[in-house]
Amino acid sequence: MSSEIVEYKADNGQDIRVTEQDVRDLMAANGNAMENVTSQEVKMFLRLCQSQRLNPFTRDAYIVKYGNQPASVIAGKDAFVKRATRNKKYRGHEAGITFIRRVKENGGIRKIIERREGSMLLEGEELIGGWAKVYLDGYACPIFEEVALSEYAAPDRYGKNGWSKMPATMIRKVALCHALREAFPEDLGGLYGAEEMDQVRQQEQAAPQPQEEEAVEYIVEDVVEEQAAPQPQEDPRKALWQQVADQKRQAIELGTKEEGITSWMAASILNPDGSPKAINMYTAEDIVKLSDFLAVNIRNHQELTAQQAEQDGYAADAEYEECAEPDYAPEDIPF
Repeated sequence: MSSEIVEYKADNGQDIRVTEQDVRDLMAANGNAMENVTSQEVKMFLRLCQSQRLNPFTRDAYIVKYGNQPASVIAGKDAFVKRATRNKKYRGHEAGITFIRRVKENGGIRKIIERREGSMLLEGEELIGGWAKVYLDGYACPIFEEVALSEYAAPDRYGKNGWSKMPATMIRKVALCHALREAFPEDLGGLYGAEEMDQVRQQEQAAPQPQEEEAVEYIVEDVVEEQAAPQPQEDPRKALWQQVADQKRQAIELGTKEEGITSWMAASILNPDGSPKAINMYTAEDIVKLSDFLAVNIRNHQELTAQQAEQDGYAADAEYEECAEPDYAPEDIPF
């Protein structure tokens, strides 16, 4: 058993001191199975709580694991909003439900899809999803997310998971968590709401397992060459990974936290069951999505640097001339 102790201050200023055994005791108290949770997964949870100042003793966040699926960190909606409001770019949000309204027309019935802020569903309306917008300073359009009820409403055998009693409230929360996580990947990456995890539990046994032959051994810090006989065509993902490795080095040089990049990957590149996708299973589309994220991150850093230089009375290019650019070898950047 690990003796590691993590100490930090929570959002409210309270001093937090938590160990791996504390996490396992909390899991047992909440009725969650802890036998299959590894020390590495518990350490990941502890570091996430520390970096985002979450208090596990007040259930700001907790860890769960379903069967052999990777352990997931669950946070309440209030924790998502608190994380977002700490970001200087946050300018508020809207969230609501998507529903079908039926109207009589020309002797028949016409279906109209509408959106309403909040979670009130009127009699005769059919709930089909939820939506959310997050407004950010400097963005021309808000971050918009819309999710389907059919993908998240889980069977409620004992009437406890909320979907049978208040589906509109639940799907609105899912959409808001999605939008906030996309808007603030460095603050919220790796966190999931309890409403989202019902979907993971529902699909756990039905989710197809990855095909072994589809795995590829390319990772950002070291592109592994196949030892087998050469293939007729080189996998296009190899070149994409090389490009992403260069972007990652540049982003870190500009001040991006490596934890923020890996958290975004865990939150944004997912398997069909909603769990984080293993790096060696990324498709070309997944790698391009990661590249786009890094490109936006780099551009934002460069804009902030230029603005700061202008405010201080220095030319942005002069700053770069005075700074020696560190030489990052690919193996120095682990994911």
